[in-house]
Amino acid sequence: MRTAWLIAGLASLMAGLAACAPTTSGGLASGFSAAPAPADFTPREPSRPELSGYIAEGDGFSLELTFHEGPGGGVDISTIIHMAGAAGLLSPAFDMAEPWLAGGVRRFEGGMSRDGDVTLILQPGPCAIGDMRYGHFAALEIGGRSYEGCARETGPYPLWTHEIGEFLPAIEACRADSAVSSLAHVRGAGDRRVSLAYRDGDSQTVRFEYPGNGRFDCTHTGQGVRWRAVSDLEPALPGEGDPFYLPGRMPEAGEGCFLYERVRDADGRTLGALAHDACAVTPIG
Repeated sequence: MRTAWLIAGLASLMAGLAACAPTTSGGLASGFSAAPAPADFTPREPSRPELSGYIAEGDGFSLELTFHEGPGGGVDISTIIHMAGAAGLLSPAFDMAEPWLAGGVRRFEGGMSRDGDVTLILQPGPCAIGDMRYGHFAALEIGGRSYEGCARETGPYPLWTHEIGEFLPAIEACRADSAVSSLAHVRGAGDRRVSLAYRDGDSQTVRFEYPGNGRFDCTHTGQGVRWRAVSDLEPALPGEGDPFYLPGRMPEAGEGCFLYERVRDADGRTLGALAHDACAVTPIG
């Protein structure tokens, strides 16, 4: 699994939601609206896009975080931060907070002797700066001063959820249609989860999985949705189930063998959760 080396060996998810500190920046909007970009802001492409990591940017900062395989199969993190109006770059030594999904958020902590403690918090959801759309909200704190922005996943094999905000309208349209679908398993009650979403021309396809009751593809177009039962003989598509998206709820810690990441909107409301398999993983190397 693509995320195995990030999850292996971490403790169970802590209960509750993390509270973010007040910010000094603005300019964020829902992933389906627009807001003016800061005048001194220039999006930065990752210097090494073949490496897994994140690009975060907002009013007054841009940040590149990359993961490297360290000695003995561990994970090393390198970080470069550019602050608006500052001379030079900041390179704090970041570590992944443990557990890495405490409170349903990804949290990275580090520090610099001159600027003090540095914290980066990432939460999936429909974040946007101007007409640029991202898959995560970002909160950066440096020496007690807070900034907010957006982030996107980088690397050769990003998770299918790196654009989760773009797929949310299709997911919700499929959920609404399932109440009246002629497919019994889709219409009926039961535990359902989204295992994959992808574009196909002008349409989007959302794959729902009903544990023990099969898989169903819902294709969303401007004219509505259509359903297709997926044969048990069809192999999983690349990225399927890595992770699952649970719409409309944030499970309690310890529910199933998963670590849960909260998906939120621009106002901080919970939209659902990403469920990362915490059992079928092995350490890298």
